[in-house]
Amino acid sequence: MRHTKINLALTVLLVTGLGACGGGSGDGSETSPVSSSGTDNSTSTSGSGSGTNNTSGGTSSGTDLGISGSGAPIAMGTIDAFGSIFVNGVEFDTDEAEIIADGQRVTEDDLSVGMVVTVSGTINDDGITGTADAVIFDDDVQGPIEAIAIDDSGDSATITVLGLDIIIERGSTVFKNTTFDTLALGDVVEVSGFPEGISQLRATLIEKESDFIEGESDIELKGTVSNLTDSTFTLGNYTIDYSNADLTEVTNGTLTEGMFVEVEGTLSGVQILASEIETERRIDERFEDDDEFNLQGTIRDYESNSSFTINGVQVDASNAVFEPSFLSLADGLIVEVEGAWSNSVLFATEVKARRGKIEVEGAVGALSNEDQTVTIRLVNGTLLFKADNRTMYDDDTDRVTRFGFSDLSIGDFLEIEAYDDGTQLLATSIERDDRDDEVLQGPVDSFNQALDITVLGIQYSTQGARFESRNGQNVSASVFYADLKIGDFVKIKDKELADGIADEVEIDNDDDD
Repeated sequence: MRHTKINLALTVLLVTGLGACGGGSGDGSETSPVSSSGTDNSTSTSGSGSGTNNTSGGTSSGTDLGISGSGAPIAMGTIDAFGSIFVNGVEFDTDEAEIIADGQRVTEDDLSVGMVVTVSGTINDDGITGTADAVIFDDDVQGPIEAIAIDDSGDSATITVLGLDIIIERGSTVFKNTTFDTLALGDVVEVSGFPEGISQLRATLIEKESDFIEGESDIELKGTVSNLTDSTFTLGNYTIDYSNADLTEVTNGTLTEGMFVEVEGTLSGVQILASEIETERRIDERFEDDDEFNLQGTIRDYESNSSFTINGVQVDASNAVFEPSFLSLADGLIVEVEGAWSNSVLFATEVKARRGKIEVEGAVGALSNEDQTVTIRLVNGTLLFKADNRTMYDDDTDRVTRFGFSDLSIGDFLEIEAYDDGTQLLATSIERDDRDDEVLQGPVDSFNQALDITVLGIQYSTQGARFESRNGQNVSASVFYADLKIGDFVKIKDKELADGIADEVEIDNDDDD
């Protein structure tokens, strides 16, 4: 459905933008997944890095939208569920909110789980409910898939779109109008996610728009203007012809060398015929000292707990409380930070893990709506998972359009990602899918050489299994067990129909955390 393009008047942050261009190698629930009620005691929050070629260009903001509630953003992160929307653990009421997607006024029905959005509004004293004045979504890139490289495990892949390398994950990326297995060369996809490296993005949402037709399919690309002439400039390896482009949303209506922009148009070879160009701005331009902000994304440029970036934002977490308490920060870790601004630095008071390394695929054996817990029953035992306001919900069976905890049923086949916070397994994502192999990934409790292995208290016989080493090579049982240590993360696959005997066992590669 096409929406009316709104007139843009003042700069409002969209979402994380990438200055990457060229050269690079279901939805939530109508009911709240965690029961919570808002109060009238609300607190209002008032209201770096520019992209370079082949670089995830810091946090670029979007166009200035003439919308109400134009105060500084209070949260940026993925939509994890609906009821109205859950972002970074807060259930935001959107009844009166201006909702903008890719520069167009839309309704909440047009939003999807996995979109990285920016919210302006208020958060109540309870910390888990709030009211949104504005919800803004802007994709990171839209274009044809140029290459697909699947990793050895078959559970993640890298696709290349307009020179940007995009990491997709079978269990963590949300797919719309496509699946992990059906993505193909020439698919035009819209991508939302977090910048993770040079010309690299970790996708939280992939939506197939169409099949690519040269010179006709709509594409969107962000980057830094270089080699500017009266009618062209370059973004990485792409030449942009802007001779007939709408420059209304370019600062002062004039392109300049080094300006960070988003280009919309059509692609022929390495030339983009631009129909519209917008200036993208830095996030910290919207804040004053002491403004509070809640940010989710991938850690980059890590030097110490007092110096790293998330989505281009400089963060100091030297005095923050970590959840879990043993959380160790490093490049590539996806976290949520909450804090206040001072001199263009976000000084974090809290840092929370947002991804888990524990994974299970199996059928629901028990549910507690009151406690928000789900028990997965495997052939050899059970595991209990706790959901909360930060759990992302995705229904690959498409049985409901807004999927949440209340939609789960005994016997549903789920893929759950979680981490152990020291007292319980906390689910970071819950995905419902068709029945498949049982899978368990977690730390090794114990093992008997070439006989069996116990993970999270569940023992599997490994006699006759296929073994994979840390470097992804097939090895013998003796070689595998000689390298195995207590505490190593391993993935065990018990193929359908599961019988409690491991068919495949692999040691997790720490470099993939």
